[in-house]
Amino acid sequence: MSGLMRRRRVPRAPAAVPDAVPSRPGEPLLPNAIIVARREYTQRVRTRSFLLGTVVLMVIAFGAALIPTIVTIIEGQITTKVVVYDADARLGFDPVPILSATLNAQASVGAGVTPSPDASPSPSPSAGPSPSTSPEFVVTAANDLDAARAGVRDGTYDGLVVISRAADGDAAFEFATGGPADGRVAYYVRQGAMAIALQDRIERLGVTAAQASGLFAPLVFDVTAKDPSGPSGSTADFVSRTFTSTLLVILILITVITYGTWVAMSVAEEKSSRVMELMLSAATPRQMLAGKVVGVGGAGLTQYAGILGAGLVGIVLQGPITEAVLGRQASAGPALAGLTPEVLVAFVLFFALGFSLYALIYAAVGSLVSRQEEVQQVVTPLTFLAMGGYFVAVFASSAGSSAPWVIFFSYFPFTSPYVMLVRLVDGTVQPWEPLLSLAILVPSVLVMLVIAARVYSAGVLLYGQRPTLRTLVAAMRVRR
Repeated sequence: MSGLMRRRRVPRAPAAVPDAVPSRPGEPLLPNAIIVARREYTQRVRTRSFLLGTVVLMVIAFGAALIPTIVTIIEGQITTKVVVYDADARLGFDPVPILSATLNAQASVGAGVTPSPDASPSPSPSAGPSPSTSPEFVVTAANDLDAARAGVRDGTYDGLVVISRAADGDAAFEFATGGPADGRVAYYVRQGAMAIALQDRIERLGVTAAQASGLFAPLVFDVTAKDPSGPSGSTADFVSRTFTSTLLVILILITVITYGTWVAMSVAEEKSSRVMELMLSAATPRQMLAGKVVGVGGAGLTQYAGILGAGLVGIVLQGPITEAVLGRQASAGPALAGLTPEVLVAFVLFFALGFSLYALIYAAVGSLVSRQEEVQQVVTPLTFLAMGGYFVAVFASSAGSSAPWVIFFSYFPFTSPYVMLVRLVDGTVQPWEPLLSLAILVPSVLVMLVIAARVYSAGVLLYGQRPTLRTLVAAMRVRR
């Protein structure tokens, strides 16, 4: 019985090792790599689709940069009308000036206008907008409650504030509006109602004006950072630094995915047309690979520079356009904290090295496919790899630069272009840390060039085979 169950073991056939383009040891990259790069660059930037696509993307970037200006202009030309009915409350003061001052002050702060630090928080009507600017909120009094409600229903007014007395004698408020209950206008009206209720309570308690002024006097409250030499601990500074680091990381991510795919498509295109076999008779796979990465990447970065330039022009023109249309300057947005010259230099270095590292992999896997339709299949894992570095950088921005796992990923070659920039913008790294990260990234690119060249030299001769992980490993082990 045991003999019947005994099976003969058939030896497994070894993996087929693909052929490879013969290498020429000792031959330098230059000048053949430059010739290939120049050909790739000029051939792509001279196409009509490249020029038309660049112009369209520049227009979109310019328009996107002007969106805040367009919104500001629209909001500046729209007036919100609010009517107040307070006959049942029997207030000892007029609530209209207080509500008007509070609403317009809140709107100014929401638009980015920073109030004076010496301004008193007292609900005084003098806190309203400057007479030279038209207020966003116009508040009037109503004598007939039914007529005021009808005015809200037919659109004459945007909101109705009804002030009455609660059972305990305190002021009660009702806000009738067609907008959302948790919207911007309702929030501002709530702040104004608090100011009116506070003024009413002061008068009911018999507090004099002088006593009320002392009651609302500003207090002394200082917050000190744990590291006085570090970045500011304010919320605005934190938000600005987070925005800056996220912007730089997104620029690298988009470049890697978009123009890395261009590199893979270019390799697959020449392989399918058999042009690559002719070119490899005059240049080594290493020269071809380096030239393609530099040439196609340079074309993509040229388009990228035009898009960023159009966006920067739109940002510069925001102020003049707003001033020309509304007759006043646009409120200054938050500065990009942490964007120092040192960070810009580091960004250029990490940008170039990070793109080179990923583009070499894109070119290598692009050589494994026989048709351009198969490129998307092989670059999808690389897209997830690039996005993984982006998500690590996003989580690193929230966790802080001192977390052990953040420090590790700031040196790991596939994530250091993302994470080290986050730590640099945060301003908590030592000067030697970016240098160490670059010292690890540079040889990683060179090692990847050697590995990608091995895959490339074997992949260009593979036709009709399915690009699998086993094929990739076999190409890496090929002997020349």
